[in-house]
Amino acid sequence: MAQTKVEASSSRYTLSSFTHDQAARIVTIVWGDGHESRFAFIWLRHGEFFPALGRPEQASDAWCLLPEPPEAAVLGSINCNDCSLEIHWSHDGSTTRHDLAWLRDNCTSLEARRARQPKPQLWSGEDAAGFDWFDAGDMEDPATRMSLLEHVRDRGLALVRNVSVEPGTVMEFARYFGPVRRTHHGSLFNIRSLPRDRQGPRVGIGATAANAQAPHTDEGFRHATLGIMLFHCLKPDPSGGGRSMFADGIAAAEALRISDPEAFDFLTTVPLVQAAERNPQERFRTRGRIIATDTLGVVRGVKVADRTMPPPDLAENQVEPAYRAIRAFFAQLYAPERLFERCLQPGEMAIFDNQRVLHGRRAFNPDAGERCIQQVSVERDEFHNTFRQLAEQVGRFDLSNWEPDAGILSQA
Repeated sequence: MAQTKVEASSSRYTLSSFTHDQAARIVTIVWGDGHESRFAFIWLRHGEFFPALGRPEQASDAWCLLPEPPEAAVLGSINCNDCSLEIHWSHDGSTTRHDLAWLRDNCTSLEARRARQPKPQLWSGEDAAGFDWFDAGDMEDPATRMSLLEHVRDRGLALVRNVSVEPGTVMEFARYFGPVRRTHHGSLFNIRSLPRDRQGPRVGIGATAANAQAPHTDEGFRHATLGIMLFHCLKPDPSGGGRSMFADGIAAAEALRISDPEAFDFLTTVPLVQAAERNPQERFRTRGRIIATDTLGVVRGVKVADRTMPPPDLAENQVEPAYRAIRAFFAQLYAPERLFERCLQPGEMAIFDNQRVLHGRRAFNPDAGERCIQQVSVERDEFHNTFRQLAEQVGRFDLSNWEPDAGILSQA
């Protein structure tokens, strides 16, 4: 296993040396900064065949190498040409080429894989009250948009002011995040409360009512739960009521892990049903964990709403533990210090990750006058796609390859 020293570099990384071990079927690269990457032969061969990357050099009829036995690969020679590694495989006579920057960005070391994982910044109500506001007038600047998307990614909540109060503006603003998702409310949901003498049929029910609503996940009864939410205030309650509430669900889950490990374990391992059957058009029902964790036990998402949680469909010996665990989690979620409250003013917008941040509202007097907030939703996949594209555009390559968490979709 001879080491080959080279002086090669991509636009972002310098390669110092490389070796290969046929017995272990591993190529080892040492980079200019001392970082070491180890790649399995079969991984390198698969990396060359990846049509979803849109590589122009690949033949349209290229055959997928995934069925190839890993032990079949025999590396004949390896060379560094320009900004890539060129590997000749003697067992089938093929040659694969691997961009150095792509190899480093996709390093399989534990350190590198952890660096590509999201690192949520937990917050309290007091912390959120100190968040910097973004100005809608600055959104055409790519660097400002990048900061906004980063804020949503890392904290799950961002606040924007000076948005036009023209109805429907939120639909246009959502394009900074991705296409608007259509729900049973349509693409645009008017959360509009009128004085009782002006209410029509079905107005004043649910979100359009005037009663208080505890912080919750929107439409958690869907398997594909809503992602990034935008709440745009057109008219606040004239009497100052109806303050919006937001709580960091991941922070609450981490607090529960410490205060009640048994409840945390239950909610991260036992799927519970959420459902909606409020009218003949609704027969939504899904089952998932209230707190979603990844394979390392890191909390990645929260999905809970008291109004869409039927009596649990569980074995008899799990029913009471379920209620105890939910009660313990609610105590963390609804703790006064957890909540950020604000009566959104005309032209203010709250943007939050519905699979992390729970939202609610204080009660208000509907007879005081009209209250109107317009709401739209963008899929998390589309948000992450926009995030990576914008990161490349502004030269933030450290962000363009990060791996989004699975969110609550890992719960099923």
